[in-house]
Amino acid sequence: MTGTWVNQFEGVPEENWPRVILGVTNPFFIKALDHWPHILKVGDTVEGADTPERQEKTRKNWDGRTLDTKPGIYTQYKPYLNKDKSVAKKLLKGDRPSEVQCNILRRHFLELTQSFMIPLERYLSSLMPLRKEMSPFKAIPSARPFSIDDFLLTIDGSGPSLTCGVKGDWQGLYRRFVSSANFVGWLANRSRDVNAQLKAQYVEALCSADLGSKVLATKHHVEIVDLVLRVRQRIIELEDANEKRHQLVRQIVSILSAVDEELKQVLMSNCSLREIVS
Repeated sequence: MTGTWVNQFEGVPEENWPRVILGVTNPFFIKALDHWPHILKVGDTVEGADTPERQEKTRKNWDGRTLDTKPGIYTQYKPYLNKDKSVAKKLLKGDRPSEVQCNILRRHFLELTQSFMIPLERYLSSLMPLRKEMSPFKAIPSARPFSIDDFLLTIDGSGPSLTCGVKGDWQGLYRRFVSSANFVGWLANRSRDVNAQLKAQYVEALCSADLGSKVLATKHHVEIVDLVLRVRQRIIELEDANEKRHQLVRQIVSILSAVDEELKQVLMSNCSLREIVS
C-alpha cells in the first residue's frame, strides 16, 4: 500500500508532493524513503539514555546516507535558533499531572508565537497612514507596502530575542517565514483588517469635517463633486441605518445647501443621491 502511494508520485518534483505524515513499519522504507526531508524513527529507549542530554547524543543530523536503526529525529532542516532546553527541564522536573504538563507546553508555545508575531504586528501598524493625512477631499489613503528589509531593521532593538530569550538567526527565520504560504495568508487577513480600519477612520473624518459654505467656497466644482460621490459611496456601504449613516446624510444635505444652484442640479441628477436625501 505504501509502495503504491509512493510510486504514484514518481517523476513528480518533491516540492509538488502533498504535505503528509507517512507511518511505516517495513524496514525496506528506511532505505526507500531516506531522501525525505524529515524522518522520525521510533524505537525502544536506548540503554543508558535516561536523560535528554544522553538521548540527544544518539541522534544525528541528516548526512544524506541510509539511516541506522537508532531511534531519533533525522532532518535536512537547519534550525535558525539556538536550542531552548528550559521548557524540557521544566517538564521533566517534578511529578505533575498530564493536564498541567500540557498547559505548560501550550503556554510555552503561545508565548513563543507571541514573541515572534508582535514585531510583525508592530511594523504593520507603522505602515498605516496618520489620521492627519486623511482629508474628505482626498481618497482613502492606503497603507504602505510590507518590506522585509525595512522590517528587519526594526527587530534589533525590539525583536523576539529580547522577549523570549532565545538567541539565534531571527532575521533568517523571518525571511524564511515571509517566503511561506503561512505569511501570505496572514498578511492577506491583516491587510483586510487594516483596510477596514482605514475605512472606519475615513468615515469618522467625513462625519467630523467642516463642509460649510466657507470651506466649499475655496474648492473647485470638481473637488466638490468628488467629495459628494465619496460620501455617497460610504453611505451605500453603511446599509444599516446607524448614527454614522445619518451623520453622512446630514453632510450631504449641508453640502447641497452650501453650493450654487447650478452645481446642486448637477449633483441631484444622480439617482442614488436623490434617494439618499429624500
